[in-house]
Amino acid sequence: MSNFWLRLITGTVFVIVLSLAIMTGVSTSAALFFIASIIGCGEYLSILEKGKKPTPIKFWSFLSITSVHVTFYLVSAGLAPQKVLLASIPVFITMAVVELFNNKPDGITRIAHAFMGTIWIGVPFAALSFLGTINGLYNGWLVLGFFILLWTNDTGAYITGRSFGKRKLAPAISPGKTIEGFVGGVLLAVIVAYFMSDFIDALSQTQWLVVALIIGIFSNAGDLVESLLKRSCGVKDSGNILPGHGGILDRFDGILLAVPVILAYLLLTI
Repeated sequence: MSNFWLRLITGTVFVIVLSLAIMTGVSTSAALFFIASIIGCGEYLSILEKGKKPTPIKFWSFLSITSVHVTFYLVSAGLAPQKVLLASIPVFITMAVVELFNNKPDGITRIAHAFMGTIWIGVPFAALSFLGTINGLYNGWLVLGFFILLWTNDTGAYITGRSFGKRKLAPAISPGKTIEGFVGGVLLAVIVAYFMSDFIDALSQTQWLVVALIIGIFSNAGDLVESLLKRSCGVKDSGNILPGHGGILDRFDGILLAVPVILAYLLLTI
């Protein structure tokens, strides 16, 4: 089977599974994103190991991410008030303390890598389902809308970059990205958001437009962060769980930095 058909089949199955999980309800959505988060954390730790970087204790990294997901789910499902989210903080602190007394060199770097795993991977994945309840009851269309804008941005960036791309966006990190592609992706996401607001009324038209801008800007930043991590560790793909596409981080890197910014924006405007 050619790489094109492999990517097409994998991508189609990926979109169907993701969409069904999101639209079925908050529990299935949270479960899928928890699984993705755990796999993504495993990929992240594996990248560090391959690059011979100081790697945090795996148990505490997975426990920290699990605690974040549990607290976000309890709030998203209406089983606990928002202040329960603070329950994850003791796990964060314990993770840092354990690394301090691990009696291994580069302790501060291990702590930094541990926090990055939880904050960069765990929090955004956990917050996705929570975002679906930003207006009260869970609305799967709202979460799916974020991914539609992400995919639209990626498509616009690819087409524009291939057709008109000349100036490199970050040549030292990702030689294939261009400024023209970046602008094209953002513009297409904004256009789709303008019309999508008529069908998904969970947010106002202005809010959808701002969300599209956030996704357009920060999805590119998220992709560059993962590219920088892989480049610094000499790794091409984060994993191979998605044939033809790489790993979980390769597919979700664009949403990881965008979600916290979207969450902050919506909490301030709703």
